[in-house]
Amino acid sequence: MNFKFKAYRHNQPIHFHFNRKIKVGILGGSFNPAHEGHLHVSFIAKKQLNLNEIWWLVTPQNRLKQDKISDTYFQRLKETKKLVSKYTFIKVLDYEYQFDLNYSYKSLFFLKNRSRTTKFVWIMGSDNIKNFPKWIRPNDIVKIFPIAVIERPSYSQNIFNSFGAKILGNRLMSKRRLTKQKTPCWSYIKDKLNNLSSSKIRKNLNQTHS
Repeated sequence: MNFKFKAYRHNQPIHFHFNRKIKVGILGGSFNPAHEGHLHVSFIAKKQLNLNEIWWLVTPQNRLKQDKISDTYFQRLKETKKLVSKYTFIKVLDYEYQFDLNYSYKSLFFLKNRSRTTKFVWIMGSDNIKNFPKWIRPNDIVKIFPIAVIERPSYSQNIFNSFGAKILGNRLMSKRRLTKQKTPCWSYIKDKLNNLSSSKIRKNLNQTHS
């Protein structure tokens, strides 16, 4: 894969300005809205993978979701930053909007090129495994960074035999080896569960206002 981005040093996030040898987890999503469940996943990933930081990538629009949310982008970005304001290890990035990176494979490849000394792990909830084959270029995505799949409520049954899991590649039993292995590779992480989801929050809000 070879992409050319019109990205300049002065308008890149500060995280790209330094050759920092750190381990970073990437959590992408619509964050519509951002909530305690996202924080829960971030805390688990940081603890179990011994990460220095978690970067939240707020996407303008999810092609697999019917609702058009691109016009709410700046409000979602603002609320997401507010939610994580007291957690300094979580960084909220808007470069998918800045550089028009409309697919995950482009976004992750961009990161790989901009932060070559950083060891990244892509964080995915187990609820994403089923639809992963429907993503754009999933076989390219798994080659960019190792993947940590975090257990989500009601989404742990039969995922290991799913087509999505097969695409993910070599499953590692040792989570701490993720950043040291050649991709494609992934690890499944179990911890305390949090039942919150953005869709549940939106549903409750709609019921409240109806």
